Amino acid sequence: MLASMGVGWRSAVTGSLALVIACGDAGTTSTTDAGTSAGIDTVTGEPETDTSGSDSDTTGEPALPLCAADIDISLAIDPQAPVFDPLSWASLVVFFNDLVDAGASVRVLPNAGTEGIYATDCLLQAGGELGDPVLIWGEGGVITPGAAEALRCYLDAVEDYEFSFDYGGELDYGDQLFAGVMFPILIEDAFPRPGALGVPMLLSASDNQTYGIGGMYNRSGMASEAYLRLVAGGDRRRALAFTFGDEADRIELFGISLSPRSQHHERTDIILADALAEFTPAVLDACVALDEEPPPLEMIGCERLDLLFVIDGSGSMDEEQKALQGLDGQPPVIAEFTDALIAALGDVESFHVGVVSTEPGRAVLHTHRDFPLFDESPATDCGLPDGQRWLVGPSPTLAEDFACIAATKTTMVEVPARNAGEALADPSSAGFVRDDSLLIVVVLTDEDEQSSSVSDLQLRAQLLEAVDGDLDRLIFLSIAADQGVYEQPKTTCKGPYGHAVPGRRLASVAYSLRERGFTQDICGGSLASTFTSLLEEVISVCTPEP
Repeated sequence: MLASMGVGWRSAVTGSLALVIACGDAGTTSTTDAGTSAGIDTVTGEPETDTSGSDSDTTGEPALPLCAADIDISLAIDPQAPVFDPLSWASLVVFFNDLVDAGASVRVLPNAGTEGIYATDCLLQAGGELGDPVLIWGEGGVITPGAAEALRCYLDAVEDYEFSFDYGGELDYGDQLFAGVMFPILIEDAFPRPGALGVPMLLSASDNQTYGIGGMYNRSGMASEAYLRLVAGGDRRRALAFTFGDEADRIELFGISLSPRSQHHERTDIILADALAEFTPAVLDACVALDEEPPPLEMIGCERLDLLFVIDGSGSMDEEQKALQGLDGQPPVIAEFTDALIAALGDVESFHVGVVSTEPGRAVLHTHRDFPLFDESPATDCGLPDGQRWLVGPSPTLAEDFACIAATKTTMVEVPARNAGEALADPSSAGFVRDDSLLIVVVLTDEDEQSSSVSDLQLRAQLLEAVDGDLDRLIFLSIAADQGVYEQPKTTCKGPYGHAVPGRRLASVAYSLRERGFTQDICGGSLASTFTSLLEEVISVCTPEP
């Protein structure tokens, strides 16, 4: 809708920024800039634009689309971020003003990146009440007098932020961006408003930091899931994020998880003013689309399914492996799952089944049992055809063949998501994922992802590369210990197969795949019931409701 604005939009914003900076305080005498607007509002210090009787402003650019909706903005600011200069402040002012000019009712809750609300008296300058952290920026096309000055005051306060918490000797530096967004939402009953478009804005020096009890709150998956649930009611059309920082994998993953409309900018590549100019059309486009009918789901061909199982083979996983393989008198879960898929979908012609372990550096599909702790040998051979590292189904021997290759043996370091991506990219796996198939990746572990040298964003990218970047062709299921929800995170659990620790990084990868990522609690019940849930998800993807 707004793609045509392009360079002209940025030029208009640049002119507005210059006027805001030059104008200074709200009471500045009106000025005129013929290249940008009709003049300066003497109350707000913002450019006035005369668009009466025309669909364009005085620059000839298209007028802003109308957006008569509530927009609630969570502004989390890292005290070390380079956003306290006059240009950055002015760019935020112009951004918020443009939303009000388009007809939106805009409220801003600014905060440092901290577990709580950073209290100041700055918002009193915009008519707020003492103790109220919400800045009403404007509504009905009218900008609140003093809003720009209140924001300037708040930026100055955050720049001088002093430690609010001491986590057992580890100080809070105000750079926990997820906490800065989420804690006010949990504390303030009136923020956000029901049905509002939620816009978290994370302005960081580098990335979201993880202080506290193992940083359990500061995981992108947990934060994005909570934001989508608490603010957007599960509707991704009602949430989009703006993130800004260097090498900020975690905050970028947070935005990706919320909505495909979200934007991330590396601050060394772009200044905040230009980044916000790019973001403005995205917010207004999302605002306009709030009340539109969601597009119908497209039918996905599921004649061919490719299933990759990533199986933790450490000693603590013996019970889970027996259940998956159908040993000790238990029904073979994988065979029952594939039989149920064929019965439910009806049009499945063939499927591939591959297994890779969680052992670092051994990301290759298995053709032998007890691999990789024990080298491949004739005594451990599972009988796959030469040059083929996966099973092909339907097959009358599928249960027995899978029980053999699924018998992985590993050490105590687990990198399941990393091994999934690397195994799919390995040359020996060529042909496993077909061009017209649905790829289903299933991780089974009682530990979390431990690949410290690879970011969650890179893990996501590796998985998507296997399906040529087409998210619709991928389903990812993490079967690990439940991390809980943001309001009540969990720690070690005990289930039918023993103890397990929360799969927080795995959950972050899963949530980053939006509707195609799922998590199941390994302590929550039998693997048979877990795969029944997966079956329902696959069926919903392959045969969406009209």
